[in-house]
Amino acid sequence: MPEIDIPSELSRYSKLVEAAAERYIPRRIDEEGLKKILGEPAYRYEAESVNKGVLQPFWDLMDRGGKRWRPALTMMMYEALGGEAEEIAPLAVIPEAIHNGTLAVDDVEDESDFRRGKPCIHKIYGVDIAINMGNTMYFLPLLILNQLEIPEGKKLAILEDYVRTMTELSIGQAMDIAWHRGMVEKIDEEQYLQMTLFKAGALARFATNIASILAGTHPEVRLRLERYAEVMAVGFQIQDDILNIVGEEEKYGKEIGGDIKEGKRTLMVIHALKNLPPAEAQRLKEILNMRTNNPELIREAIELIKKAGSVEYARKVCRQHIERALKLLDESLEESHAKEKLKALTEFLIKREY
Repeated sequence: MPEIDIPSELSRYSKLVEAAAERYIPRRIDEEGLKKILGEPAYRYEAESVNKGVLQPFWDLMDRGGKRWRPALTMMMYEALGGEAEEIAPLAVIPEAIHNGTLAVDDVEDESDFRRGKPCIHKIYGVDIAINMGNTMYFLPLLILNQLEIPEGKKLAILEDYVRTMTELSIGQAMDIAWHRGMVEKIDEEQYLQMTLFKAGALARFATNIASILAGTHPEVRLRLERYAEVMAVGFQIQDDILNIVGEEEKYGKEIGGDIKEGKRTLMVIHALKNLPPAEAQRLKEILNMRTNNPELIREAIELIKKAGSVEYARKVCRQHIERALKLLDESLEESHAKEKLKALTEFLIKREY
């Protein structure tokens, strides 16, 4: 079987999901369009505020690209379960829109400056617009369910998993914020992995579950595929943390060392604090607690993390997660080209440089 070019595959799936997104989340809307979404107004709609306050910043972020691996995961999984990507593309919009909403809000909470190579949405449109747009994207995509001919039982199952997903995303974010604000003194590796499972794994699981639910997958298989997606996403996030320390900014599209500036307790930080000599561990903690923009202090923190062997350790843990994810995939799906694409995607997410 020829080698699968995942960047090309992601580009193909991206076009499908972006076309679907424009149908269900238009770039501009008028009063008639609002009526289709919200019903007849009690008084009168004013559409331009929706365009400028929601749709314009949303599409600004979407148009910057991104890997789009979550909707690709939905479509690949559905193909592996016997369906067609085009059939499920509208539903694949849901996790992607939610993801972009979380990015806008997370960047406010983290006081980030850049996203996908450009200023963050709150830097361009304001904090209030960014938060409201992000919150809107937590809910607006669900209206897609009402516009598709899907059995009510499957709609309900998707909605139930959506509620679980959004709860886990919020709890994971609460853990992350509390840690980097110094509200919790000691965090261990398993707690970090659980936080990451919530922040990254929940949405990946939801993306996979949409495919499993629509395909009518056996509950036992669905559970294994859920776990596959969660474990894979944890590996993805660990790799993202590594790139934030040792990646190339031009390829990465975000600030190198941004996690240091935000005081993030990543797997590498937890490992370094445990394995550095006490004085150096205390110095690393001091720099993290400063939440500093100073490039010299950020470099000092990165060097301490490297000195502790924490980058290599994180790579090992990442690799373990990807191997576990691949094993779960093998246990769950029959051999097919779609399954090979899922395997290639899984490998790509830890080999990538952006």
